[in-house]
This record gives sequence, C-alpha cells and structure tokens, in this order.
Amino acid sequence: MAKFSRSLRLVLISSLLLIFLGGCSGAGLESAEKTDTPLVVVPYDNASTPDAQTNGPKAIALNDNEPEAAWPAPEGSPTVTNVLRPAATATADLPPTPTLRPTHTPSPTPTITSTPSATATASPTPMPSSTPTATPVPVLVNGIPVDEFVIMSPEVRQQIRETFALGQELGRDAHVFSKIGDSVALTPHYLTLFDKGQYTLGEEYDYLQPAIDYYAGSFERYGVATRIGLHAWSLFDPLWADKDWCQPNEDMVTCEIRLNNPSVLLIRLGSNDAGAEKAFDDNMRALVEYALENGVIPIMSTKADRFEGIDDRNNKIVRQIAADYHLPLWDFDFVAGSIPGRGLGSDQVHMTMTDSNDYTDPTSFERGYPVSDLTALMTLYAVYQEIINPGDA
Repeated sequence: MAKFSRSLRLVLISSLLLIFLGGCSGAGLESAEKTDTPLVVVPYDNASTPDAQTNGPKAIALNDNEPEAAWPAPEGSPTVTNVLRPAATATADLPPTPTLRPTHTPSPTPTITSTPSATATASPTPMPSSTPTATPVPVLVNGIPVDEFVIMSPEVRQQIRETFALGQELGRDAHVFSKIGDSVALTPHYLTLFDKGQYTLGEEYDYLQPAIDYYAGSFERYGVATRIGLHAWSLFDPLWADKDWCQPNEDMVTCEIRLNNPSVLLIRLGSNDAGAEKAFDDNMRALVEYALENGVIPIMSTKADRFEGIDDRNNKIVRQIAADYHLPLWDFDFVAGSIPGRGLGSDQVHMTMTDSNDYTDPTSFERGYPVSDLTALMTLYAVYQEIINPGDA
C-alpha cells in the first residue's frame, strides 16, 4: 500500500509537471508567433507616393512665394542637410553609394520588357498630315539666337531620324517623351505648365504650339526616372528604382521605358555628381547607348549651377557626350548667363519660378524655370520638326 501511494504520488507529480511544461511551451509558441511577424521595410522614396495618373512619384509641392527657402541643395553634399528627406528615414536606409560604374551593361539588342502601357502603340505612329511651319529666323531668348543653345548639326539630325525610325520599328510612341532628372525636374515648375494650360506663348513663340500639342501629356508626367538626389551612377542600380512601379531587379531607366514607351528622353543630371566626373561620364554614356539601342532619342541638357566646381566640369562632359554621339543638345547653361543670378535661388542649385509661363511678361525672362521651360520646348520642337519634316528644320 505504501509503495502504491508513492507510485500514485509520482504519477500525480509527473502529470502536474507535464501540464505545467505544456502550458509553458504553448505560451512560448504563442509568444513566438506574436513576435515573429515579418518587419515591414519601407524603401527610401525621396519623392512622394506614386500617382496613378503619372506612373511615378508626385512632384514636390513648393511655396511659390518662397522659392529659395523651400529648396535644399543637392543631396550627398558634405555641407548641406537633406531637408527633403523624410525625418524617419536614417542615412543608413539610403541606397549605398557605389564607387564604380554600375555592373549593368546595356544589351546590344533592343528590348521591351513587357507589353507597353495603354498609351503606347504597338505599331509605328501615323504622322500628322499637316507640315509644321519652319522656325522663324531669328528667334531670340534674352537676345540669344536659338541655334546657340539648341545645337542641331546635320549629323545630329541624321541621328534623330535613324533613332526615331528604329523606335518606330520597336513600337515606341512618337508622341511621348520621358524625363530623367533630379529634384530640379521633380517639381510642378518644370515643364508641367504646358499641359496645365498655364502659359502664354505670345506672337514671337507661338510657332512652338505644335510641339505642345504633339507631346501633350508628357509635360506633366514625372515618371519613375526623376528622383531627388539622383546621380548618374544610380540610373542602372535597381536599389534606386521605385518599388511600387518597377519590377524586381529592374533599374529606373528600363522601368521608365517599359512604362511610358517614349520616343524621346529629356536628360537633366549633374548637380549631384560632384567629385565623380569619371563615373558621371561613364554612366551618362551608358544611358545614351541604352537609349539609342532601344530606339529612344536622348536630348542632353546642361545645368545653370556650378555645384561640382567653378570649372563647370559636368556641363563640359555633357557637351562632349552630345558631340560624340551626335545628340541634340539643350545648352541651358549658356542661356542661364542672361538671367539675373543665373536663374538660381539662394542655394545656387534650384531655380527661381513664376506662377505661369507668360512669355509676354518680361518678368518671365528673369526667372530660371520659365526660361528653362521655354528653351526646353524649343529643343523638343526642333526634334519634333526633324522627325515630321526631316531636313527642313
């Protein structure tokens, strides 16, 4: 009986231990389930939330009455605070800065990675039946003839025609251009007013209206290849691509061409590439080669600032690339010298602005963005005129 009692006590104690241990194990499992939830990592997006109408980040809304105070200098500068970076985003969360040219190499075969969007055409776009009026001569901006800042040699015109023809074979939309640029391009004051109807060309510049009509919809679109702090070396780095719009391991250039199917790329970079001129040169050439191979006409542009140094090395690189590849050059830097303060705000990088592009108002020619928009439109018109009426531009 004593042995049975001891056995019974052992059984009871064992049962209690099993119950206790089982409860602890269950609690531990429940706790693990609660704490093992995957972390939600929000990729760094220095623009804003994507916009369904523009297939890309929204613009940075600025106060028109305080244009200078609203702008930061280019990101990556050792002397400037990135005031437009979300406060909750640490520097460590930013894409790492590579020291070499991106490993991405443009494919020698033109590639369309997926079916173009609804706005794209699968076949060559019919040309308008009407012939555009020849550019009036002379056309001046602040006393500067247009052919001194829209550089279109016979070789450039031939390159435009050949690239456009290839693009039409690939189904590029002749009526669409895409923007590639940093924060200077990611603002409601960069070209968007032409789509919004907030402009007055006046008698002198009324000949440009056909280009506004032809490329309607592209002026207001920001796309996925515009980003604050964008460097040339970021273009083919998938870490910089917008994860909401781009496919896994897809870079922003490939993504933008896939989404927008443009016939023209308006390229405006260089302010954030201070101290890295070789990388800037290499990657801008990679961008140009990729565009040409895919039937997209690159328009190179210079900038008004001297952020990388007074020797203006990045603008020189842009001009040389345009000459080497026979590309249209929008030499805005040349015109900027005719604008008070080169059209720059207090940070000496971002431009001054007005509420509308009224080219009957002399004030518009004293501000950076209105003159930038006008000269960009002149360059787009020159490209448009060449593809519609080759040889007569």
